[in-house]
Amino acid sequence: MKRLGAALLLVLALAPAALAGEVTVFAAASLTNAIEALRAPFERGHPGLILVPAFAASGTLLQKMTNGQPCDVFISADAATMDAAADRRRIDPKTRRTVAGNRLVLAVPAGNPAGVTGLDSLSRGGVRRIGVGNPESVPAGRYAKRTLQDKALWFALTSKLVYYPSVRHVLAALSGREIDAGFVYATDAAIAGDTVATAAVVPTTPPVAYPGAIAADALNPVGGAAFLDFLATPEARETFARFGFTTP
Repeated sequence: MKRLGAALLLVLALAPAALAGEVTVFAAASLTNAIEALRAPFERGHPGLILVPAFAASGTLLQKMTNGQPCDVFISADAATMDAAADRRRIDPKTRRTVAGNRLVLAVPAGNPAGVTGLDSLSRGGVRRIGVGNPESVPAGRYAKRTLQDKALWFALTSKLVYYPSVRHVLAALSGREIDAGFVYATDAAIAGDTVATAAVVPTTPPVAYPGAIAADALNPVGGAAFLDFLATPEARETFARFGFTTP
């Protein structure tokens, strides 16, 4: 009986520690606003856990993980980057799940000075600069490149394309009227307010999806699992929807 009591006390003593400390989340740049909005409710529901998010292009984040930077949860903006993370043994593949979806759009500065109406209009003479995330590291750039290649437009537009290190950099360039058009997510265009308008929704194959997984070298895998579970709750889904994300 004494042994049972001692064992129970040991479990109770260890349980709080298992759900304590920082949870470092590497998340695609387009998730910035939604993840920041989810930080407080997650921490309220998980006393002892502190969410520490870092945002950048998915490929950039994977490189940071490869270089040994601490990470508990990785959320990329496409399956290809998560596949690469699995190939490099940077994630635990058994924990992988899709947490949200999105749509790629062709956006323009307010007023649409270049008169962009869709993908085919990008070849017009009045369209001189088209912003796109670097396809080497930015999933939005890969989605855009694949679609333009399917329409035989990628090489025709090469001289007009301006590469950026993340989709949020493309959005900033649109807001600053530095480019005539740019490929961003629908959620990015929505948060830009009246500085940016959507000219067309860009069809993508496969659809835009955000897979998440616990990092292979996670310092707090229990906290990471708690965060991934939280992202599947009705509260988190409602927050994603409020920012324009779709249900996976």
